[in-house]
Amino acid sequence: MANVTDTIIFPICNKSASNRVVLAPMTNTQSHLDGQLSNDERRWLTLRAKGGFGTIITAGAYVEETGKSWDGQIGIHNDVTASAYIPVIEDFREYNSLGILQLFHGGMRAKFDAKTNMSPSGGKNSRGDTIARAMSEKEIKDSIAAHVDAADRAQRVGFDGVEIHAAHGYLIHQFLSTATNNRTDEWGGKAENRNRFLINIIRGIRDRCGDDFLVGVRLSPEDANWFHGIDFDACIDLSCKLAEDEKADYLHISLWDAFKPADKYPHDGPAISHFKRNLPNHVPLITAGKIWSAKDADAVLSYGADMIALGRVAIAHPSWPNDYGEIDDYKPASPPFTKRYLNGVGLNNDFVAYMTKWKGFVSTAE
Repeated sequence: MANVTDTIIFPICNKSASNRVVLAPMTNTQSHLDGQLSNDERRWLTLRAKGGFGTIITAGAYVEETGKSWDGQIGIHNDVTASAYIPVIEDFREYNSLGILQLFHGGMRAKFDAKTNMSPSGGKNSRGDTIARAMSEKEIKDSIAAHVDAADRAQRVGFDGVEIHAAHGYLIHQFLSTATNNRTDEWGGKAENRNRFLINIIRGIRDRCGDDFLVGVRLSPEDANWFHGIDFDACIDLSCKLAEDEKADYLHISLWDAFKPADKYPHDGPAISHFKRNLPNHVPLITAGKIWSAKDADAVLSYGADMIALGRVAIAHPSWPNDYGEIDDYKPASPPFTKRYLNGVGLNNDFVAYMTKWKGFVSTAE
């Protein structure tokens, strides 16, 4: 079993991370309205690099203006937004952290309107209101090109790689899902067609950026929360194809709870173990979800994960990796946290306000 402090080499690009701890990509609403990275978001990321995270994955950066899903979200849709990352990439290098930009498009979950929002088959909300229109063939190909262009920009400004966000009900997930993709052309129907959008993005990035640029993929393995239409076994099949045929450097399996079994196989141990048993050994697996203490991290690695992505605990404890190595049986303090404390660990007031949506995380006390 790997140890949290072990280095890891990504097989295709041959880049290495100094440990197995990843800053999970998290919505934080701290940047500028035009998508440029702000000094606040730079500080947030840099504090985690300084705190020992071997790999930093940014929040989702929208690849097209129409893919933006919230105010304060970072973008990578033009050269202006791309150049804004140069200072934080220099920070990552100073602290020996791999810098990975997450490529994002909201699809029907973008923040605009039904005339602008796009998805494979259109979409309606819970009230039956139309919130997105079906994409044309040209728009599908243009969006693939936009993802590839965004990866190219990320490489040119110095990122080590990109993570393609194909999870959580956003555009790529909408193509993969049988609930949101009802197309009858080459982009819908059987799994091969529903997977085509994602696979063409990966191939385009590999062709443009080369094998020495890290390319990871984040996937939702089963239905959860607000997204549906994903079968657990189909996700494993897709993961195998991405690893074996499409040169994915890693797969980031978004479980929300790294300790739970798959809904489809409730008596067969943690879901991540299924992936480890079925995927080629060369592809690293990352997972996240309710990992808080050193004991939690060690357990998830024992289940078969090669790396652990930390979300909420990394918000509160920017030096988690360093503290893991220095404090026996490390058990960082749990929520709630005061606004003053959160400001001190790199959250601006907008991010603190966002975290109040997570029940019990932000204290009402000063």
